[in-house]
Amino acid sequence: MPRPALIHSLRTWPGLAWAIPLLLLLLCWPAAQAQPLLTLDPHPEQARRLGPDGQYWIDHTGRATPDEVMRLPDTAWQATRSDHIFPLHTLADMVWIRFRTAPIGSTHWHWYLEIPYANLDRATLFIQADDGRWTQQDAGDALSVAEWPLPHRQPLLQLRPKADAPVVHLLRIGHANPTSVPVLVTEERQLLRRERNVSVGLGVYFGIAALAVLVALSSAWRGRDLAFVLYALFTLLTALSAASLSGFAGLVLWPRHAAWNHHAATVLPLLTLGAALAFVVAATDLHLRSRRLFLWASAAVAAAVLLALAMPWLPATWTDETVGVYAIVALLLGIGVPAWAIGHGDRYAPAVLAGMVCLAAPASPYILRMFQLAPVGLLMRFVLLGGAALQLGILMTTLLVRGRDRSLTAQRLRGLDRVDPATGLSTPAVVMERLRRMTARAQRQEHQIAVLLIDLVNLGELRQLYGRRVDQEIPLRLANRLLHVMREIDTVGRLSNRRFIMLIEGPVTQEAIEDQAQRVLAHCLRPISGRPEGWRPRLRMALGVMPRDGRQPDLMLDKLALMLDTVAPGDNRLLFRCQ
Repeated sequence: MPRPALIHSLRTWPGLAWAIPLLLLLLCWPAAQAQPLLTLDPHPEQARRLGPDGQYWIDHTGRATPDEVMRLPDTAWQATRSDHIFPLHTLADMVWIRFRTAPIGSTHWHWYLEIPYANLDRATLFIQADDGRWTQQDAGDALSVAEWPLPHRQPLLQLRPKADAPVVHLLRIGHANPTSVPVLVTEERQLLRRERNVSVGLGVYFGIAALAVLVALSSAWRGRDLAFVLYALFTLLTALSAASLSGFAGLVLWPRHAAWNHHAATVLPLLTLGAALAFVVAATDLHLRSRRLFLWASAAVAAAVLLALAMPWLPATWTDETVGVYAIVALLLGIGVPAWAIGHGDRYAPAVLAGMVCLAAPASPYILRMFQLAPVGLLMRFVLLGGAALQLGILMTTLLVRGRDRSLTAQRLRGLDRVDPATGLSTPAVVMERLRRMTARAQRQEHQIAVLLIDLVNLGELRQLYGRRVDQEIPLRLANRLLHVMREIDTVGRLSNRRFIMLIEGPVTQEAIEDQAQRVLAHCLRPISGRPEGWRPRLRMALGVMPRDGRQPDLMLDKLALMLDTVAPGDNRLLFRCQ
């Protein structure tokens, strides 16, 4: 046709009738290209993600067969992306992914398709045999793990590439909520290497969690502390949730219970969040600080239990959003309660807050995935597991320090009549009891003992110069120095705010008594590091030897006290001896 005639025909309606299909064919030419081949290469260390090598189509009826899917035009398919979230809004929605494996030649590698999403409802791989019939492999929560063709932590299906021809594989994905589907194409050695690393990581975490539960329960029994019980419950539920989300629980703990394996992925995280919130309430003693906040937190804990019980009966399309909403509320309370307690003087609340942040931060991408705002990441669960392990250590250390402090306080209260709470030295009653026993023993065995009365004479002066804190620190430092210089068989006590005593047990010679008194004096008068030059105790001591200076303990103490109380002005002696 001449060029003017062709132009004239295009300007007329009959000409447009064949020009429009030609234009559409040109526009659709890229989509009509042949589907790319998926090359199977076993040499890389890591498995290959199925990206643009695959194509997907969504069946909204849920009734399409592999033959019907194969007859779809190429324009119905779209290239897959590793982070694409498929819009599955009903139980009938199915995602079909097709890909062609390239010929593998004479190699004998075993290839698998792995979906690193343990809680996927169902995955079915269709492979067409030479006679045209389709074989299928099923995996996912709809089946018990024991019924999978290859029982594994997560759906694992075997590919069947040919040596001399490409093979079309069809993967059908069914899930109750919109989700991304990360698909890995892996060779057997790559799979074993990756599973070895994952097993080591899970084993370390579960071992630490088991040890923490045992320590917490033993501490709870010894200290009668509810916080340890709730911590043990929280740690146990966290470990079970990690086992469920990683697929370990479905493979090892309940491989034949498909329904529970399916619901455990939502029930266990709900109970874990509730236990975490209950632990935070107990660890911060919230019931003693704010009754209103305590009631709100308790209601949130009760809501976790109720939601966990109701989860199997909720519509499947509601589960992710329900867990996501509760996770946000629980984590905000779990962070807000210790933050509020910090402002009200709780010294353990900062560590509790740090532990909850370690849980909430890596849980954020997981919560976003529940609202279809983030894809299923390959490392998401293991980052969450690492945060849980870090939080486990922080909270356990905090509880142990808290339990130790409370135990020491309880011991001090129980021994208040025998141990001075400010210095840890013996009380006057204990000192007199031991002095009487020492005197009676010395009289029977005919040896001598010594009594050294020590006065802290500059306490008032130091208080005026350095403040009231000196009243607490100087006696404590003096007590510490006396304990360092005493012998194991001797006794050191505190008789009053400024008066201390050392009982030197016999048998002991006069020279040894004098030497001990001089060592006490020299050691206690040394400067204190980190304090000003004048910030040190000034002492005055009275020494009595029994039975040389007296045979009655009460009279001996009265005599030594009188010597210290009646020192003449200007008398600078530091050590007085009975005459």
